[in-house]
Amino acid sequence: ERMKERDVPIAIAQVQYSLMTARNNEILDACDDAGCRLISYSPLCLGLLSGKYDLDNLPRQGNPRRQLFRELLPGAQPLLGTLKAVAKEVNKTPSQVAINWAICKGTVPIPGARNLVQAEENLGAVGWSLSNAAVEELDIASAGVQKKLIEN
Repeated sequence: ERMKERDVPIAIAQVQYSLMTARNNEILDACDDAGCRLISYSPLCLGLLSGKYDLDNLPRQGNPRRQLFRELLPGAQPLLGTLKAVAKEVNKTPSQVAINWAICKGTVPIPGARNLVQAEENLGAVGWSLSNAAVEELDIASAGVQKKLIEN
């Protein structure tokens, strides 16, 4: 509203948006109302949705993600299981499915990559689309996550 009052159009909103964030529909609705496009950063939830981590394989000691993942992983197991099952069905990786889900929701995801292998894997998320049924299955699994990532 403040931007409208000042006659300043909003074209883009960049927010943390993934299967692990809490207010996804609310964020999309706000962007639709404002007539702007959503750029979703951290669509892999800091790597948690990559399939690389579990409670026995956390980020290295001293990495702040270690404690965060220790807190989030137990309640995310059903979602991670669904993500892996969908990935297997479409012959993609969990990362590629999580990024493609964000694309299917109408966002422009900007996943991070620490190396060339991750960047190439991320590229495998484009050029195809999840089925509506798969998106819905992931939405339902996401809604059941016990502890979501706090958006910033």
